[in-house]
Amino acid sequence: MSDGRVTVGHCIEGLPMGLFVWELLLCAFLACFWLGAMNEPTPFAMGLVATDWSFNELSVQAVLAVMSIGNSISLLAFGWLADRYGRALVMRNLLLLTIAAAIFMQGSRSLELTLWGRFLVGLSSGGLMAAMLPLLAELLPAKSRGFYLTVWTCGRPAGALFAVIISCLLPRMQWTNFIFLLTLPAVVLYILCRLEVVPESPRFLYLVGRREEGYFTLLDIYDKEMTCLPWAPESVSLTSSPESKEVKAGLEKLHSSDATITAFLCLIVFMINCASQCTQAWVPMTTLATSSTLANPLALIAFPFVQVVQSPQVHSLALLQSPPDHHSVMVVAQGYMLELCGIVLCATVSSVLSRRWLIRGALLCAAVLSFATTAAEGRRMWFSAGPLYGAVLIAQSAAFNFLLVYTCEKFPTSSRASAVGLVLFFGEVARFFMPALGIVLLRHMSQFTVVSIFNSLYLVAFVLTFQLPLPSFREKPLHDIDESRGKDALKRKRLGVTYQTV
Repeated sequence: MSDGRVTVGHCIEGLPMGLFVWELLLCAFLACFWLGAMNEPTPFAMGLVATDWSFNELSVQAVLAVMSIGNSISLLAFGWLADRYGRALVMRNLLLLTIAAAIFMQGSRSLELTLWGRFLVGLSSGGLMAAMLPLLAELLPAKSRGFYLTVWTCGRPAGALFAVIISCLLPRMQWTNFIFLLTLPAVVLYILCRLEVVPESPRFLYLVGRREEGYFTLLDIYDKEMTCLPWAPESVSLTSSPESKEVKAGLEKLHSSDATITAFLCLIVFMINCASQCTQAWVPMTTLATSSTLANPLALIAFPFVQVVQSPQVHSLALLQSPPDHHSVMVVAQGYMLELCGIVLCATVSSVLSRRWLIRGALLCAAVLSFATTAAEGRRMWFSAGPLYGAVLIAQSAAFNFLLVYTCEKFPTSSRASAVGLVLFFGEVARFFMPALGIVLLRHMSQFTVVSIFNSLYLVAFVLTFQLPLPSFREKPLHDIDESRGKDALKRKRLGVTYQTV
């Protein structure tokens, strides 16, 4: 409560779970589906689609890399813009720019135009997550927030699986048709946003002083649920988190500061994405190489983004031009299907387990399962490699998703989108760091040693989570202003009253 009035948080948390919530989750699923299809890291989605430009390793690697570069820039820029101008406004403009960039890329007939198109698509679509995740967190009630903030992320493996299946079943599909299929979810999502299915955050509107617009947004939300908003406009005010009764000092206080928490979050997400990128790029390619009796270890780990050092025995282009091996497709398909089901399962479990147990347990499981997957691949155990690969994807997705949920709950509305964008930015940077470091390590170490090093990053991330003040309870109410500033203002107010009284 604030000044004896009802808060925006109470208005949103008092909303029943109904049509409005499921409309939000549908829009979020479509966005995640599209991003998963466009950013599919395995070689099938891009390596087996017929193009009009010259087909070689460097061109495929460049096409995959430029979108990640655009994503990285977009996450930083549009996360800050979402905090300044609004989440829904940034999201609608990004979707429109994404559709325009996809149309430009669909009409490209040369490698140069394709690279520019992919870069523009990444630049316009990367910031979607930085704007959409805080928006969903601010529109959903605290009850079962962990479930509703993570269940829609099953769209990412669904989109990736869709891209893999289409490119493998129709390997001669033209580039333009492939891009058209992947752009359809973005078009549908933009239409839904224009129909105001996804409104602006009332918390943000009250924070920036647009009280009347924020109140009308609350009225529209309640109308969708066919419920009457029982509070008058003048009785609704901004909310803030309750004061903490526990006073921390010294080093523990430093670890609880926003800057330190942000640094540890970025480092943990960086480690998780490095290990995950190694798994997603290495497992399908090593299956293909092993089953086809090929041996180019540098191509296995460095394929997605950097120039592959050629082997005198085999040219790695043969890996891309050959028909899709059924072992590879089976492993990838099993992995993504299990990840899709696992994300829903972990979202359901979040109503029972705390954030602390979910994040740390998922990272520990990811470390153990990644080593088991490596061993299964080395022994050509195809039927066990697929489920183990899927289990690794489930564990790393659970840890990554609930770290983002923790980020949304920890930071205030005034800086929530910027914090989420910064954390996701380091996840995108890991896409470049892993292949570059993998090339250097493979010159001096064996393939198994290099993959084991990247798998051990899950354990490093697990240890670093002990530096985060992860909550021991399931849900935490959001706060809209900085807690420290709120305490300072309250202290100054009390001092002023005491002085006037004297």
